[in-house]
Amino acid sequence: MSSYNNKHSRNFGFDSKEHLEVITAAHAVWITRFIDAGWDAYFFTVLFNHISGSREKRMIQMHQEIEKMYNRLATRMVRKPRSPKWKGLLPIGLFSPDFPVRKFGLGEGGTIEDVSINDGLHMHGILLANRWGRIPVGLHEHFREKMDHYRTPKIRRIRIEPIRHSPEEVVGYALKGLVKRTISIDDIGVLNWGGDGVRPTLFSELVRFYNTRDRNFWTSAKANGIQFLRPV
Repeated sequence: MSSYNNKHSRNFGFDSKEHLEVITAAHAVWITRFIDAGWDAYFFTVLFNHISGSREKRMIQMHQEIEKMYNRLATRMVRKPRSPKWKGLLPIGLFSPDFPVRKFGLGEGGTIEDVSINDGLHMHGILLANRWGRIPVGLHEHFREKMDHYRTPKIRRIRIEPIRHSPEEVVGYALKGLVKRTISIDDIGVLNWGGDGVRPTLFSELVRFYNTRDRNFWTSAKANGIQFLRPV
């Protein structure tokens, strides 16, 4: 279900910050369309116990643990997650590595452990879910009741908050490492592109328009309400 690239090409070959902002904006528009269709959106922060190895090896293991968490959720949401009949009801996850800003790393309930274990490396994520399957409550309530089911020996803590407004800002925050170039596009893991495993057409079109240097793209994008996000 995951489209995370375990090879980690570390490809920073984008030619401008604007290009990275387009990629972030494309994800935001894609997620907003699901919200508009009645899906619920949640912001996840996943903190881990110590993982040995390089930064790249830690990222790989963190994505593997996120996928375990996702698979457990999928089996709770639908009876047969791998059945084509249920693929449209599966949750959709977008997870990205993040590092704390040292000056502010202990804010918002953070601890010394949060900025010292794994050099502060953790995962932020946006998870889309619906209540048409076997979980009739919000995921923030579900995880609060079933947290032990989702924690693994390597996952130390899971924070989850409903996204009730400004989803584009939350997506920009979750993917801020991309624009800051502390991560590459290969480090972003997507779990289920809306049931078909295919990168959405809208995402591809946004990036293609930028790559062809269509001068009308920027004007038309802003006219259609697409914001080119800058992380807070």
